[in-house]
Amino acid sequence: MKKSFIVIGLGRFGMSVIKTLNSLTSSVIGVDIDESRVLLASQEIEKCYVCDCTKMSTLEELGAKNVDHAIVSIGNNLQATILTTINLKELGVKKITVRIDDKEYENVMERLGADEIIIPEESAGSMFARQIMSDTILDFYSVDKDYAVVQMSVKSSFKEVTLGDLNARNEFDINIVGITRNGKFFLPKGNDKIQPNDVVMVVGKTTKINKFDRRING
Repeated sequence: MKKSFIVIGLGRFGMSVIKTLNSLTSSVIGVDIDESRVLLASQEIEKCYVCDCTKMSTLEELGAKNVDHAIVSIGNNLQATILTTINLKELGVKKITVRIDDKEYENVMERLGADEIIIPEESAGSMFARQIMSDTILDFYSVDKDYAVVQMSVKSSFKEVTLGDLNARNEFDINIVGITRNGKFFLPKGNDKIQPNDVVMVVGKTTKINKFDRRING
């Protein structure tokens, strides 16, 4: 089932997030109080609105309570970040990530109910977006614009299979370079098995890795 997101604040980080989420075929709503930013974002996604999300009524009209994940990326406007986070929490949004520029306010955002707090570099937006696309993606490291190294968990209902039978290199054009099981990491061979609840380290094109993730965790 496709995950849905609302990104509030369309600065450099927010734009990077919506571009990547959109490229991964998720459902994304983009919001900013600045019309010029919304106009720019509308070139990437269909649902873009000029809104003040410090107002509860605005979030209700946007249908924010129905999204799977809200990302508050307002930047250096701490008051707007706080009010928006409070509103999202009161609406019962399932997961709230808040971007702040100053670590000093991390504890404040936690007390307000943020599930995740990030203090990003500009380039982190794309990496963050790829992680939140799937609940099984634990870490994402860009190699270049196409390739990445990803750690993903394997669902508990997965039916174990050897790497040879899985044939990931030919089937998905990716390489499984490591497995962590019960807290211990090892380099797998063809006759080793992927088991439920393993964490696998995968190298390949991001599009192929997403396909592989859907295969083992879909």
